[in-house]
Amino acid sequence: MSSRMLLLGTLALVLAVAAEPVSASSAAFPAEAWKSFGTGSGCGKAVAADTAPSARSSTASLEECKRLCEGRAACHGVEFEVSSRSCFLQAQQVRYTRIAPGSECLSLRNADDNHNVEVFVMLPLDTVSSQQTITDPTGLPQMLDAMKQAGVDGFMVDVWWGLTEASPKVYNFSAYRQLFEMARVRGWKVQAVASFHQCGGNVGDNCNIPLPDFVRSVDGIWYKDAQGEEDREYISLFADHVYVGGRTPLDMYRDWLDAFAAEFSDDLGSLIEEVMVGMGPCGELRYPSYRLSHWQFCGHGQFQAFDGHALENLQAAAASAQHPEWGAPPGLAITGTYNSRPHETEFFTSGFKSDYGKFFMEWYSSALKVHGRRVLASAKSALQGKANISGKVAGIHWWYDSDSHAAEVTAGYYNTNLRDAYDELAQVFAEQGAALDFTCLEMRNTEQPQDCHSNPEGLVQQTMRAAEAHGIHYGGENALQRYDRWAYEQMESYKDHLSALTYLRLNSQLTESGNLALFRDFVSNLHGTSPSAASVSEVGNPSAASVSEVGDKTTPALRR
Repeated sequence: MSSRMLLLGTLALVLAVAAEPVSASSAAFPAEAWKSFGTGSGCGKAVAADTAPSARSSTASLEECKRLCEGRAACHGVEFEVSSRSCFLQAQQVRYTRIAPGSECLSLRNADDNHNVEVFVMLPLDTVSSQQTITDPTGLPQMLDAMKQAGVDGFMVDVWWGLTEASPKVYNFSAYRQLFEMARVRGWKVQAVASFHQCGGNVGDNCNIPLPDFVRSVDGIWYKDAQGEEDREYISLFADHVYVGGRTPLDMYRDWLDAFAAEFSDDLGSLIEEVMVGMGPCGELRYPSYRLSHWQFCGHGQFQAFDGHALENLQAAAASAQHPEWGAPPGLAITGTYNSRPHETEFFTSGFKSDYGKFFMEWYSSALKVHGRRVLASAKSALQGKANISGKVAGIHWWYDSDSHAAEVTAGYYNTNLRDAYDELAQVFAEQGAALDFTCLEMRNTEQPQDCHSNPEGLVQQTMRAAEAHGIHYGGENALQRYDRWAYEQMESYKDHLSALTYLRLNSQLTESGNLALFRDFVSNLHGTSPSAASVSEVGNPSAASVSEVGDKTTPALRR
């Protein structure tokens, strides 16, 4: 059956629902039962007005449109068009939205939905100091008590490689044991992040924790861009099998994971519920394609395939493909620089469709998947099924709605030419029994600049479909620090697909009374319990004038 026939069938159901009389006994739903996707939003991917004009129902106002829906058991939301006063009842749950000036899409929440999503709060990046002590031994317990009041299930914390292995194979987790005890006494669980990258240099970073000296001082094992500049945030995946002081980077990751598992053997699977394994910059499985020292939103970034090991690998792959002339990465003349836009470049307008372009993107993305498979396999072996494992995929939402998906491609996600990068990554995760963690869940399409072709909602939905297709758990995060209901409601809209949500980030501002009340209600909603009435009307949807209060929402999805 064609997609048009399916859409017409759905609209016929909408029309049939709208034709039923409103029940005189139906009472108005509470205001919090309705979730608005904002002015300028439409329900679904297609434009209903252009597809089936007969499906319109005329109502005097948005409130009347909502009441019409509330009287129908089969109605899950509405789209109201202000100029024509048209009301479109949604016969299915609202999973997609589109930009629709002059309209507003709202979904009606199912009051019987008691699906429980665990909620964790992310601790400050510098929670543990370089002296292996708790940075704020007085303030941190107070903030944790406030989170206990809010009802969270636990916390996530970066366990930094640079702090815990100062000398090769000499490990010190003492500060983290003290920290984990703070979770135990509150009846919480811990998500521990094996952070094999440096802290510092990314959005929101307020710390400087480099990699251990015994690797940081070594040359030739780092990602390199076309200008020849190295990035020492994370060891290049092309050096996975290069010996450094008698061990390869993969050996080092495995040794560290073995030491962590031995240190906390009695707590794995109970206190420590999950170990998230860092596999790249910011702890994400990707290339450092948008280095903040050179890049500004919404440039498409640069390929990171110019170090000696990467070039050797590429040349071997080209020779194997019987095209030795393909043994060099595309240069700046055709790809542009960090801040170029796809339409300005040859590669991202036509080159990505060429045989060479397809070959290069396949090689580049396959190397990333191989690296992820290796590191996740090490974690699986070290933890022996005693705790869940997960990995993080980056929320690169800019240029998602362009043909080339350029920003994703430079990061290693081959999501063009009819390829589904996230399905392929989910398969890698599924092979190792790992959950997939994704970010930018708080972002709405209507908040993004249209000239960047951003679509965070579509991106999140694609990754959710990938996780579901491979039967793996899906965890979510917000990318930017926000305290408004507008962001909370967007995250709540994905509730049915989430196994857990980790909120970024714990600080004193989150514990202020107004912010804490809203956060408590957010946690209650994800738990499937009734929120308190304290904050029902305290914070509304942020207007364009108040964007500065909730952060720059056009900033990329980064957290470490």
